[in-house]
Amino acid sequence: MKNSIKIAFLLVFAVVMASCGDKPRTAKKDRSVGGTSEIMVVTQNDEQWNGRIGDSLRHFFLDYQYGLPQPESRNELAHINLAGFSDMFKKHKNIIEVEIKPSLEKAVAETAEDLWAAPQRYIKISAPDLTSWVELFDKQKEVYQQWFDKVERERIMNVFRPTKDEDIANAIAKKFGFTLTVPKGFFIAKDEPDFMWIRKEQERSSACLIIYQTPYKDTLQFGTNSLVAMRDMMLQQYIPGPLEGSYMATETEFVPPMVTNVKDFPAGYTMEMRGMWRVVNDFMGGPFVSYTFADSRTGNLVTVEGYYYEPNQKKRNQLLQLEAIAYSLNFVEE
Repeated sequence: MKNSIKIAFLLVFAVVMASCGDKPRTAKKDRSVGGTSEIMVVTQNDEQWNGRIGDSLRHFFLDYQYGLPQPESRNELAHINLAGFSDMFKKHKNIIEVEIKPSLEKAVAETAEDLWAAPQRYIKISAPDLTSWVELFDKQKEVYQQWFDKVERERIMNVFRPTKDEDIANAIAKKFGFTLTVPKGFFIAKDEPDFMWIRKEQERSSACLIIYQTPYKDTLQFGTNSLVAMRDMMLQQYIPGPLEGSYMATETEFVPPMVTNVKDFPAGYTMEMRGMWRVVNDFMGGPFVSYTFADSRTGNLVTVEGYYYEPNQKKRNQLLQLEAIAYSLNFVEE
């Protein structure tokens, strides 16, 4: 079928060499570069960037991230033509290359990990014409976004891991049976039998993690209404607001929480919920992202959440850091 899609996975040369023979691996990849959530687009010419291909890339990658109080795009895009794609630019952490080659019979996407630097994801989409290029991109774009998101989390963890707070990790492990890579600067603000509140407080901002669990009964608990109800019950009980009678809750009217099944969370089947939190009887609010999964070892439904507060400032990057901490979940061996 002419328009069928073929995804060819490239093996990194260094990995191939390391797997052949008994020679020790001596070369170490350079550290990848680039701004947070930035993607480098390599085109053959300016017409591709300014035309239909560039429009498709911008429409998807620069779409607003859901659940933020101020409009912020999911990614940032940088552009360079192939003639200027030197070794310096090849160290970028996220690269997508465009190739229009009329001699091809069908569109092909090639991918590689850590090709010129680490961590890095490289994608090259080749097609005989603009239409087939855009069709292939549209069918695979969500997968590409997941790959690029993984790189961002890897880079954040490379920074956080050396400063991991072992006391917090041990406290989480003792209560919930898994660890999180929480860097220094956080502290445990509340520790209840099925609830933990971990905070990092600065002059104008607050970055927080909350972990809670309830008995798992059936899959209906993964529905949006059930997730919101469970969240609100826990937050009303354990996270008070600054005024008497105030407490944290989920914003459901202006920014309804969005729930999706994520395929790559380390706990297995997991529902991600993105949205806004608010304080009842007060005017505070901000974004949150949570991950809920059933722990078969304990029979509990567990939620790991990050939320952020900083009035009148952008919050995408800070929420991404909390998301990366949630993805660092690692079950403790019994």
